[in-house]
Amino acid sequence: MRERSFPPRSVYGAYLGNLFEKARFEAGDERLQWIRDRVLSLRHFKGGLAIQTEHGPEILARVVVLATGNFPPANPRVPGLDLHRGAYFQFPWSPEALEDIPPTSSILLLGSGLTSLDFIMALKSKGFRGTIHVLSRKGLFPHARRQVRPVEPWPVFWNEQSPRTVRGLLRLIRSQVHAAAQKRIDWRAVIDSLRPVTQAIWQSLPIEEQRRFLRHARAFWDVHRHRVAPEIADLLADMRGEGQVRLHTGVLTRYSNYHRGAEIEYWDRESRSENRLRVTRVINCTGSETDRRRIDDSLITSLFVQGLARPDPLFLGLDVDENGRVIDHKGAASRWLYAIGPPRKGSLWETTTVCEIRQQAVEIAQYLVQHLEGRGSPNFKTAV
Repeated sequence: MRERSFPPRSVYGAYLGNLFEKARFEAGDERLQWIRDRVLSLRHFKGGLAIQTEHGPEILARVVVLATGNFPPANPRVPGLDLHRGAYFQFPWSPEALEDIPPTSSILLLGSGLTSLDFIMALKSKGFRGTIHVLSRKGLFPHARRQVRPVEPWPVFWNEQSPRTVRGLLRLIRSQVHAAAQKRIDWRAVIDSLRPVTQAIWQSLPIEEQRRFLRHARAFWDVHRHRVAPEIADLLADMRGEGQVRLHTGVLTRYSNYHRGAEIEYWDRESRSENRLRVTRVINCTGSETDRRRIDDSLITSLFVQGLARPDPLFLGLDVDENGRVIDHKGAASRWLYAIGPPRKGSLWETTTVCEIRQQAVEIAQYLVQHLEGRGSPNFKTAV
């Protein structure tokens, strides 16, 4: 039987909410407080940090953990794009993005990753019958999660003697996929075997090889590693077969508003020509912006202005040490400012899934409990 059941994100969110409420009840409101406000900035003073919120008073803390999650996608830098009016929406999950869409109109999604697929499914669930255009640089949708018999895990084949180049790693993975096929084992088992060592592989690569991966191999890794539920892949295949979803491989070059929506121009990589589309709405589904220099957020800006943090060398997040301690502009690791999850992408690469963030949370929590209780600093390292 194929794997078919994948609970939606909202179910997991409700589960975490219940766990938090239980912990708050057991700890009491004085020990565990949930302040629902926006942090505008923070500053360092002798003994800790002062956090300025939008609506509440200043909060004093000995330690702050930056768990900012994902930021909205970066806006495309193309002529004619008006961010303040028209048919363009920067964030696909903003309340307005799905509102008042004519059911038989045409929509353009920028990007073909998991966010794009989520939005396509949301449109489908609302009864949208129009055309969904998807514009992607590589023209790749994520592969499906499927279990092909015999279901057998593939052994971890990467070790410290493995290649330290992108080209060498690709050759290694292809050879393992070929060997697995000889045993009638699906390629997905080979990719999944890398999951426990992905962060170690990333950290083993020289900085130039990491940059080469981002330029040439990132999209291919994403569609093989971050897959979708089988039912979503099947529905997408049906929609593409019926012509409702149309994938274009290219780059957006120009944008202009007109009275019924937007007209865009893009360079088609396959035909090597300039093409045009007229759509009712343009939705940015390119994924979270990771370059902290391009993020319009007052908290992140305040960290950089004061020198409390700096971007990592690849501009994928914040510069942190192996324990998640934020590194300041002088290269010193902070004793009171930590990061968890997506801000650590530059040092860990894979740091957005539940299991990865959960492990980071456990380790930081264990450290803080011992540190704040005066037991000294244990040997704290991030598991990979």
